[in-house]
Amino acid sequence: MRRRAQNGQALAEMLITFAWGVPLLLAIIQLGLMYRAKATLNDATFRAARAGSLHHAYTSDMKRELVRGMVPTLYAVVPGETPSLAVYTARRTALEALYGNAAHPIARVEVVSPTAQGFRELARPAWGLTSDCGRGGCPNNGDFREVARDERLYEIPNDNLEQRPTTLVDVGGRKINVQDANLLKIRTVWCQEMQVPGINKLIWETVNLSGLMNSSDWRRCRLLQAAQGGYYFPLSSHAVVRMQTPVRCQGNPQGNTRCQNLR
Repeated sequence: MRRRAQNGQALAEMLITFAWGVPLLLAIIQLGLMYRAKATLNDATFRAARAGSLHHAYTSDMKRELVRGMVPTLYAVVPGETPSLAVYTARRTALEALYGNAAHPIARVEVVSPTAQGFRELARPAWGLTSDCGRGGCPNNGDFREVARDERLYEIPNDNLEQRPTTLVDVGGRKINVQDANLLKIRTVWCQEMQVPGINKLIWETVNLSGLMNSSDWRRCRLLQAAQGGYYFPLSSHAVVRMQTPVRCQGNPQGNTRCQNLR
């Protein structure tokens, strides 16, 4: 009698376990993919900051390097096919052309420091050198080469920092000097597509109901969803490097206002 009463118990237990076990397994897979994307973003962010330190903190150069570092997360091989380097290279070129567009919301690079106010306080007009014009064609009979006065570039000094004045200036309630201004700190945002069916929509709807969609990062990813479909999760990362070139005003190199790369 007891054996007859237990008939079908395994089926009932399987159905109960299936109801929560399968979604849990899919959620673990999705979280693993997001963790891998976040680790890739951390590396790509450092590479972007390094590119910025070598190119006057221009966000265009940093975004290009960020996209280049994150492209592998967008490349997928059709099941059953062997990955081809030629196909990957072609796909990478196409994706860089698409996601490298400054108007596209998938990637964003923000310069946290130095700020526009700090640049106005610490930037100075610097003399630059012209191309080699020969001894007879250069100013002062070729003893030195210089640009015209109206072509001087504004920049935060980057050379001989140990010998430069350490005078502190007030920037947004924080005291900094020229050494501090040569530390480039950036924040990146990347909209990573959630690829596990069912779980991607569940996470998206959960965040939507929680009210987090009002953040600027989520709004960027919503633009991407409206343009291409799918469900995207915003990932962010930070990096700090020391500048190897002077910080300049992108879009207005001969001035210290309306800088596209500083806020």
